[in-house]
Amino acid sequence: MPHPNNQIVRKSLIETSATVKWDSAICLAFAAENLFAAAQLLTSDLVPWKRALRVSYERHIVPLVENDDLLPADIREKLLDAHRSYIQADSRGLNREFARQLASELMGILSEISSMLNRNFGPSVLLPKPLAA
Repeated sequence: MPHPNNQIVRKSLIETSATVKWDSAICLAFAAENLFAAAQLLTSDLVPWKRALRVSYERHIVPLVENDDLLPADIREKLLDAHRSYIQADSRGLNREFARQLASELMGILSEISSMLNRNFGPSVLLPKPLAA
């Protein structure tokens, strides 16, 4: 017969694993939302490219960089690369081509996050459940 403490430890490990998975899903969803918003700004015909760069960086990239320790290592590195490329481009002078390049970079990261969420948590994490009629 299994020792009662072993059952408690096993149950605790399962609950911890579920919590870690849920925390990861929330962090990845937060990153996906911000990356999508930044890329949308950078590809918009309605927002001037200079403003789009500034707003996407300040409101969407910086918050992710400030919380990058919560992201998987490969996503973190790509996000930090995008952050560094913005800093370098800003020191040389931002331009429309850089806005397109950054949008492409962010969409690549977003695509990886989306695949990761689908693979690990299923499409239900990303999509709202349909309402019953």
